[in-house]
This record gives sequence, structure tokens and C-alpha cells, in this order.
Amino acid sequence: MEHKIIKKTIWYLFTVVFFGIFYYFLPFAGDDWAWGSQTGINRLNNAFSGYNGRYLGNILIILITRSVVAKLVLCSLTMFLLVFILCKIFDGLSKEKNGTVNYILAFSSVLVLVVPNQIAFGELQPFQIFGSTVGWLSGFTNYAVPSVLILIFYYFAANKGFENIWVYIFLVFDGIVACLCVEHYSLFCMLFSFAVVAYRFYHYKRICKKSLFFFSGSFVGSLIMFSNSSYRLMQKGDVNENQRAVGFLGSFKQYAKYIFGENANETLVAVFTAVLLLSIAAFLIFFFIKSYKAFKSRNIINLLPMICLVVMTLPLLVTNSGKEIYVVAPRCYFLQYFMLVIYFFKKFSDKNKAGRISFDKKAVTGLKLCLAALIVLTGILYFNLDYTGYIRNKTVDTALDNDYSTIEIIEYPKGIEHIQWSSNFITKETYLERYRNFKNIPKDKELVLVSSE
Repeated sequence: MEHKIIKKTIWYLFTVVFFGIFYYFLPFAGDDWAWGSQTGINRLNNAFSGYNGRYLGNILIILITRSVVAKLVLCSLTMFLLVFILCKIFDGLSKEKNGTVNYILAFSSVLVLVVPNQIAFGELQPFQIFGSTVGWLSGFTNYAVPSVLILIFYYFAANKGFENIWVYIFLVFDGIVACLCVEHYSLFCMLFSFAVVAYRFYHYKRICKKSLFFFSGSFVGSLIMFSNSSYRLMQKGDVNENQRAVGFLGSFKQYAKYIFGENANETLVAVFTAVLLLSIAAFLIFFFIKSYKAFKSRNIINLLPMICLVVMTLPLLVTNSGKEIYVVAPRCYFLQYFMLVIYFFKKFSDKNKAGRISFDKKAVTGLKLCLAALIVLTGILYFNLDYTGYIRNKTVDTALDNDYSTIEIIEYPKGIEHIQWSSNFITKETYLERYRNFKNIPKDKELVLVSSE
């Protein structure tokens, strides 16, 4: 027993240290520059009125763009909790306290996301989940933080026990703060927790107190978020670049035009849109029929992660931004990805119990090697990004100290720019201005982009 505790402690410490180093060197990019400048303070002083209701996410990004200690503590702790709570969920699903194997699987499931960011998918951005969440601080505060909070609720809801006043108080608080990071997460928290309450009451004629308290918290959190004036402006059609809501069908048309070109035949665009809609409708019908059967047979626990995934995606149809070239941003699927991981782990665990799959020493060694490879790959990729960011900052600071009239800003190499969302958005005038404000570069200084290659 003591040996297992020591091994777990080593894994925990390694996770914290790994992500601590990762975030210590991670450079700021894109929206980080705005939040870390006077723009962020102005939004805070205005209580984010007319901007958005992501109060927690906004405050956290303002904080970590100004304090290295805050960045280290918040980011490394959040990523540790993500790995830890996934491991606890795996323990519960497998009913085997195989801490080492489950922890390796949880850790690997996070880092494996870096692989699609390295593969050349071109502009098909939905594959770039890691670079827009774990690898980008503005995405991290809005998506990684609430995902951990929701997975904590999932763990409590899926396991018996934990019925005490302190857990109830925590779940109310958890529900409130989970709803203050991004809009569709707020809607999801209410939908999912209410569904669990309804399911338990329908079958067992009793109230699931844990879900009820989380629902109460998420209801309050959603009221706080959507009380922001920006959402009333959306309804009136007064939408600026920070309050984007052109609608689901509009974004589908944009996606079609991205694939077929801006001058694509309207009939082709309409057919493409119809095919996508029919495909989605067919999947939803199939899924809900299967879910209904599982609901009636009281076998809902096997489908719970998949239901989470679908319910998590549905609010995107309402709150989706259609400004981008894809239907929704890749970071929107951060939580859904982990729901899929949980679902497949459940299927894997069921087969394992039936004796078709077993964790022998060779399998465990293989898992450790896979995790080691992912750690090395992540380190190599982000070392290049971090080093370029370091050289960029050093070059700019030197130019400012010597009062150069022209400031050279190094661009990230094309091979790694996609591992951090908006790292090279500096080529756009809006982001160039944000970078100028972030680095306090005087208006009379000319900014020139130079290649790092």
C-alpha cells in the first residue's frame, strides 16, 4: 500500500512540474495581448458591460497575463486536476484501483491532442484543439478551466456517496463558476444537471441532490452571465466583432464557401448545406432513439458520456460564431473530446472485465512508452515555440531600450505556428495594434514583421 502511495505521489508531482514548466515558458498570443494591456483593465473597470458575460474567464486571463506566479499556479493546477479527475473517473468505471495504468491513460489522453496540431491538416482548424486551449492562455481560461469544473460534477454525479452538506455547498459554487467562462458551457451545465435530476426521479422516484444543487448553481451562474448587456445588444442586431452571432445556417454557408470558394455556385452551397444538415439530423435521430431505449432500460450510465457530448454540442447551434471559416472553433470541442475518451474507456473496461483484454506487464510498459513519446513530442514542439517567443521579446525589448525607430517583430515558423492559436495573427492589423499596446510600443515606432527562418 505504501509503495502505491509513493508511486501516485510521484505521478502527481511530475504532472504539476511538467505543466508548470510548460506554462512558465509559454508565450502570450492573440487575445492575450489585449487582456494583458490597458484594454483588459478598461474592460474590467467597465465590468465587461457590452463585451460579454464571461466574468471568470475574463478575470483569470487578466490576472495570468500580469503575474507569472498566478499563471504557474492556475494553469499547472488546472491541468493536474484535469488529469487527476479523469483518473478518478476511470477508476470508478473500471472498478479497479489500478492507479498507475489509469493515470497514464488520463495523462496520455490530454497530451495526445498535440498530435493533430502537428499533422498538416491545412486550414481545417477543428483538428487544432490542443493549440487553442492548452496551448493558448485565452482559450485555456474559457475552456480548460470550466471543463475541469464540469468533469468534477460528472464524477460526483456518476458515483454513489458524497451525500453531505459540504459537497452540496461545493456543487452550488462549482455550478456558478462553471457558467462564467463561455456561453454554451452555461447552457450545457443547466441542461445536463437537470437531465440527471429528471432521470433519477423518473426511475427511482427520488431527487438526486448532488445534481439539483449543481443545477441551482448553474442556474444562478447563467443568470449572472446572460445579464450582461452584450447579449441584449445581440438580440437587437447590434453585434460587433466581440459579440458574434450570425447563426448556425449562416456559418454552414460560410464553411461551404470556404471549401468551394467565395464565388461558389449558390445551388452547390445549398446542396452542401442540406447534406450537412441531413447528416446531423440522421445522427441525432439515431442517437436519441438509442438513448431513449437506454433510458427506459435503466442502462443510461453506459451512454452518459455520449449524452454529455451531444448535449454539449447542441448549444453551439445557438451560440455559434459564424465569423470564422469553420462551423465552430476547435476549442469548443475540448470538453466533448474528454467525454468521448470516457465513453471509449467504459467500452474498453467492459471488454477487459469479460477477459478479452488484460493489462499485462508488456501492455503497461507500452503505455508508459507512449506517454513518454507524447511528453517528448510536446516538449520539442513547444520548445521551438517558446524559444522563438523568447527571441521575439528580447529583440523588441532591445529595440525599445535603444530607442530604435523601427521595431522588428519575429514571426513564428510556419511549421509550428498552429500549435498555439493566433500566434501569428500578428500579421493582422488588429492584433498588431494589440501587440503594440501590450509591449507599450510608442505610436511613432514602425513595426516590421521579419521571418524567423
